Amino acid sequence: MFSTTIYLRFVLIVGLLSSYGYAAVLDAAGITKRLSSPSFGLSLGTEILLKSDPGFANKTQRYTNHDAPTYIAAVKPVLVTDVQKIVKFVAAIGIPFLATGGGHGFATTLGKLHAGLEIDLSAFKQISIDKSASTMTIGGSVLIGEVIEPLYSAGKEMQTGSEKCVGLVGATLGGGVGRYNGIHGMIVDALQDVKLVTAKGELVTASASENSDLFWGIRGAGFNFGIVVSATYKVYDLTNKGQVMNADFLFPANQSSSVLGFFKSFEKTLPAELSLIFQTGYNAQLGGTYIVVNAIYAGPSEKATPLLKGLFDAHPIRQNVTTVLWKDITSKAFFGTAAADCTKGTNRNVYGAAIKSYNIPTFQRFFSDLQQLWADEPGTRQSVFFIEAFPNQAAKAVPDHATAYPYRDTNVHLLFNYGYPNDPFLEETVNTFAKKARAAFASTSGFSEQRVYVSYGHGDEAPEVLYGARKLPKLRALKKQWDPTGRFSFNVPF
Repeated sequence: MFSTTIYLRFVLIVGLLSSYGYAAVLDAAGITKRLSSPSFGLSLGTEILLKSDPGFANKTQRYTNHDAPTYIAAVKPVLVTDVQKIVKFVAAIGIPFLATGGGHGFATTLGKLHAGLEIDLSAFKQISIDKSASTMTIGGSVLIGEVIEPLYSAGKEMQTGSEKCVGLVGATLGGGVGRYNGIHGMIVDALQDVKLVTAKGELVTASASENSDLFWGIRGAGFNFGIVVSATYKVYDLTNKGQVMNADFLFPANQSSSVLGFFKSFEKTLPAELSLIFQTGYNAQLGGTYIVVNAIYAGPSEKATPLLKGLFDAHPIRQNVTTVLWKDITSKAFFGTAAADCTKGTNRNVYGAAIKSYNIPTFQRFFSDLQQLWADEPGTRQSVFFIEAFPNQAAKAVPDHATAYPYRDTNVHLLFNYGYPNDPFLEETVNTFAKKARAAFASTSGFSEQRVYVSYGHGDEAPEVLYGARKLPKLRALKKQWDPTGRFSFNVPF
């Protein structure tokens, strides 16, 4: 009976594959041949590359090569119908796949995809702004930096992430933290609808009025449900006519207590217009460990200056306070060095945390340990640590039940971005250090449970930590409905 059952299953599978013409398509060359055939019907201009082809590495390069997925082939579709055909094809033959936009995801779960197919969405770059309706529709691979200038030219703005090289859709799907969360809410709060290719290769619309439960899940856990090929956002008239105060401060490491004290002073209430980012790293030209603070105030500088008194009083080595245009924030912040964070192809091992209160002794122990790590293992001196203090007034104004995003009352996120050569000893050393640090911050966070913004997740956290225990039952029910076979389960699945 057992062997008969296996045989019948084999016959059924072969029959299904043969009906699609896929029976013999099981290796990279066969996949490429099938996708390239006129009968398959991909649009003119679709690019297909094998791993052995010149330029393959550049085409599939990500922000980090740490625990990166591996591919046997990559395909760059031109039309949405191409994406649908490709998804149906790879689902039929059982090849794992991943759609990529900005290529900025860094969860270690992505590394569980082996010998798969990359669906490169980089042809989906359309940007359309309707000024009268205050909406913007973009393709699935548009970067944050690519929407800034068109929005500003239209007299509009929206909440975005802090890095211009991150895909806007990718930043949206996890929730979307950023400097304007206090004014406009999370990025998901601007999302009006998406066009999504499902695990069955079907194209569906998800919005408040169409597939509303799916729309709920996409806004906070969107990596798990399909490929977003386009998204429409609400956009807003420029705040303060697009005039923004940008302030950067450079401090030596021995001023960490004063700087942390300044951050702690905003622990309970951070003005909606004010955002703060703390960065510490190692730079030999600056004498070793340094601290840089960037402050953005979406309003007149005369209102912002008194709020920053604690930073002025901490005796910065260097400071720069200027009024800039909203469109120039990402290029002017951090003394104009933010673009360096967009370098691709380096080994970056990322961890995250979230806190409610600043436990100064925990931070001081971490800084001391980090400096010791840099002294003992110079190869880790590419690492940087961020405190992101973003206001959340508008984010909290949206009811918790409205979206899958679980942490609207969190306004301080920690990002540990460890950079080092790809070396087994350093890998073990850094992971041991990072997990200890993450646990220390979690235990003194001021929250009753551990929290990590899903887009800052390392990949080893429990789903409850990333998605919130109260959200998981509904999310899992949606997963069974929209992706019962788990095709979309490589980017921090639950």
